Amino acid sequence: MKNLRIRLIALVVALAVLLTGCYDMGDYMRLLRTYLTGTVPVVAFDDMEYHRPDVDAFLEYQTACAELAQDGEDFEALEENVWLLYESYYDFYTMHALADIHYCQDMADLYWEEEYAWCMEAAADVDAGMDQLFYVLAESEFREALEREDLFGEGFFDAYMGESVWDETFTQLMEEEAVLVGAYYDLTENLMETEYGSMEYAAAAMELANLYARLIALRQEQALHSGYANFHNFAYEFYYGRDYTPEQEAVYLAAIRDELVPLYRRVCTNGVVGIDYGEVTEEDTFAYVQEAARNMGGRVEEAFNVMKRGKLYDISYSQNKYPSSFEVFLLNYYEPFIFMCPTMTSYDKLAFAHEFGHFCNDHASWGSMLSTDGAEVYSQGMEYLSLQYVEDTGGLARLKMMDSLCTYVEQAAYAAFEHEAYNLYGDELTGANLITLFEEVTSEYGFDLWESDGTDFVTVPHFFTNPMYVFSYVVSNDAAMQLYQMELAESGAGLAVYEGNMDSAEYGFLAFLASAGLESPFDEGRLEMVRETFEGILE
Repeated sequence: MKNLRIRLIALVVALAVLLTGCYDMGDYMRLLRTYLTGTVPVVAFDDMEYHRPDVDAFLEYQTACAELAQDGEDFEALEENVWLLYESYYDFYTMHALADIHYCQDMADLYWEEEYAWCMEAAADVDAGMDQLFYVLAESEFREALEREDLFGEGFFDAYMGESVWDETFTQLMEEEAVLVGAYYDLTENLMETEYGSMEYAAAAMELANLYARLIALRQEQALHSGYANFHNFAYEFYYGRDYTPEQEAVYLAAIRDELVPLYRRVCTNGVVGIDYGEVTEEDTFAYVQEAARNMGGRVEEAFNVMKRGKLYDISYSQNKYPSSFEVFLLNYYEPFIFMCPTMTSYDKLAFAHEFGHFCNDHASWGSMLSTDGAEVYSQGMEYLSLQYVEDTGGLARLKMMDSLCTYVEQAAYAAFEHEAYNLYGDELTGANLITLFEEVTSEYGFDLWESDGTDFVTVPHFFTNPMYVFSYVVSNDAAMQLYQMELAESGAGLAVYEGNMDSAEYGFLAFLASAGLESPFDEGRLEMVRETFEGILE
């Protein structure tokens, strides 16, 4: 659905006019202009009201659209119902996001836990309904009319020929996955309440490891049911639409192991990793990103002012918060929101900059159309660029370089483990075997330097909630580092590329890099250049 957001801005605006009972084209154009010129009033997060979304209404609109398309007699009625369908769809995912945010703000709040779980399970029906409708529309005699530029866009339905993957069985499998992901949140809360290394912690970690095995088995079943040989290929296409292959990933991960892990071992052994993270307040963290945005100016500063005006962020500390950070786009408001669980160390400045980079991308493009890999270029790119646009980083640049090396190596280790984990089937797929596998794979990437536990993978949220995601951090970090290298060579050069592509609609990652004038991380010699940059700073 990511590709449709921009094309449907006009539809959503028209729907807003329609629902007010006003059909005057002057009013319509004025309202449309507010969206297209970025003058939509900012709605403060505290003023956003949650209600449990009406899935029955969504399904009624979906059925009406399907029947009108198959009947083939009344295009105007079909178009009107498409507007209504998308209003309902946007409302569902806005409420889903609000429930997610509120639950993550206080995982002890049973109301938000229940609402988020409800939305998670209902999402399968919503996504199935939307996907199945696209297949009906693709076969409709109204297809050409629907592919007008102000509707779905030329060629939109090319990907919806044949049969939809969202049959009754697949929908049920997705609902089962939502239940398991909900259980993950509950078990994570239990893990947080125990002391690392204690018997209670070991028991809670093992329970999560067993849950992960169940998730892998279920996802393998989803892939096989959808006609894929394995989950790797399914995830690459279904979730991320990547324009490179799992085989390329495997080769790249091995190259990181050979090219960067020796440096990682040397740097960590020599004690360079022992950087003082210090203590920072919420105000310190906010001020750091504010200064960077102000000095960058342009659309970056504009995005920051919108975020600040609507308080579209939560970087406060609480023991009850979900131990991670994310940014989400709230479709009803055309505004992003940042959630962060701070560590109260200087690393929070980089974490906030990271999520603010996502915010910039979403704000500039009215909901990013980039792939996951492309979107991560903006988050990690903001971390790098902030180092050049804050007058006194307090040693943060060195910390970031170490963090960048760790991103290459440690996220590569996680990706390699995940890749191998989905190669386990049947009796081999157990929590105990996953623990052994994690120890074996990560030791090849230098984790044997640390007093780590084989169950440490249960603390990586993406394994449970966003399968095959972590590799995005690796390849996008390479592209983001290129922005930093440009900035070092010529002040403003990296920022120009960053800002100039904030609203890019180039979905494929490699295609996005080419359009932005950046190298592919898979290019021969690229990792060698990265290693040399790290060696010059860290050794």
